[in-house]
Amino acid sequence: MNLSVGDQIYVTDERLEGVLLSFTEVSVTIQCPDGFEYTFPKEKVYKINEEGNVENQPKLTSELESPVKRNVSSPSNVVQLQFNTKNTTVDLHLEALIPLDYQRYSDLEALELQLDIVTELIREANRQRIRKFVIVHGVGKGKLRLEIRKLLTDSYPEIEFLDGNYQKYGGGATELIIHQFD
Repeated sequence: MNLSVGDQIYVTDERLEGVLLSFTEVSVTIQCPDGFEYTFPKEKVYKINEEGNVENQPKLTSELESPVKRNVSSPSNVVQLQFNTKNTTVDLHLEALIPLDYQRYSDLEALELQLDIVTELIREANRQRIRKFVIVHGVGKGKLRLEIRKLLTDSYPEIEFLDGNYQKYGGGATELIIHQFD
């Protein structure tokens, strides 16, 4: 991929778009419409062509390699989760979890699915001995954030949670730190 400063860039894991500010052999720095600058590994970004299409983007996120992949059953479908043991960030937006089928979920069904995924992620983190990871829930009305934190408080006293990096997530993420494994 030929990159030039000023190119429009799409970041797969974060589902962000921005303008390319600088790049090296291994990373790129973009500025998003919110004015914040972010740096990502070069393999996670794709150039947006003049027609507005993302060039050479993989068709499905499940095609990307990840050390651990877990299936979480949900009503009439299976969500493919990618849980990476280093710098793990999991996007709980429904369109990221089930891109082809997310519109058929009611708000309550979506919330239940997202909370089930959080529970499964905690189990997998425990199994893999992963101490820290970030859950991206978005800002929205704050219902998902509130329910995640209620779940953590009620069911997981060994897990500390705090707001994710504001510059990176804009208040739409929660970082989990596991202090004691099962």
